[in-house]
Amino acid sequence: MMHDPNPVFRDKAACALTYDQVHLSESDKVRIYEGLIEALSSEEPQVRAIAIQALHIQTGQTKGFLTIASPEQRQQSIARWKKWLAEYKENL
Repeated sequence: MMHDPNPVFRDKAACALTYDQVHLSESDKVRIYEGLIEALSSEEPQVRAIAIQALHIQTGQTKGFLTIASPEQRQQSIARWKKWLAEYKENL
C-alpha cells in the first residue's frame, strides 16, 4: 500500500501494521520493522510520517527521525534505526 495513490489507503495500511499485531512472532515483527525502516527513505513525506508513527507506536522510539528533516539528517536517523534493528535481531 506504500505506493497507492490514495493517502487514505496508505494510512489505513499503516494503522493495520501498528495496531493489529499482538499475534505476531518476533521474526514477524522483524519483517514489519524492516519494511517500516525502509519506508523512512520514501520520497513521499506522508509515507515517511506514517512509517515513523508506526515505529514509534511499536517501539516507543523515533531515533530522532523527522519527516521534514534534510535527506542527510533522515539518513543519519535511518542508520540509527538499522543499527537498532540489527541489535534487536541479535537478541532474539
